[in-house]
Amino acid sequence: MPVSQFGQPRGARGWLAGHLVARLTGDANRWMVDCLQVGPHDRVLDVGCGPGLAVAAAAALVSDGTVVGVDASPTMVRLARRRNRTAVRQGRVEIRRADAARLPYPDGHFSRAGSLNSLQFWPSPDDGLRELRRVLGPGGRVAVVLMSRSDDPPGPTAPAWVKGTAERIRAAGFTGVEVVSQTFGGVAHLALLGTRPVLPGPGKEGGAPLDPTADGVMKGAGP
Repeated sequence: MPVSQFGQPRGARGWLAGHLVARLTGDANRWMVDCLQVGPHDRVLDVGCGPGLAVAAAAALVSDGTVVGVDASPTMVRLARRRNRTAVRQGRVEIRRADAARLPYPDGHFSRAGSLNSLQFWPSPDDGLRELRRVLGPGGRVAVVLMSRSDDPPGPTAPAWVKGTAERIRAAGFTGVEVVSQTFGGVAHLALLGTRPVLPGPGKEGGAPLDPTADGVMKGAGP
């Protein structure tokens, strides 16, 4: 199946791609939610939600918050709404079509934000990462999960592309950046985790400009 059907699924092939993704990525989606440490009061965002598996996993943990999934593909939006139709009717879940670089939510709206195997398809990953920071409140946690590549060198050292992605996340304004890994179906998945910093002052971001690399920590990742 063409790679484009996973980046922007459409038509009959896109529908098939959505069902294939749902069958193959269930464990990885649940792991991403675990990495986000979702609690009952969180407001959770899944960017590039695909068929809505992580949305469903997060909704099962949230009792006094909300879970939102956005995807650029109308086909995936329909699949995610169908999968989460009961929670959508109850008002606990919202599924919308949206671009990662233009999220239709106000500043600081969410407490958790994740993305699984989606960053590589964003037209502008840097703009999308800055949007994630914008819509997260201070102390909000982000998890960007990506599959390892077939040409990654063996060993515990993180590949160059992972280190580069971690630097992009720091440059977007996240701190405490770390990389953890887990294997699903014989494929290593790498979760790049970070936090929107809590700055001094009552509800404002004043003072000196933030150095997003000040306390970033890079941990080696491997299968």
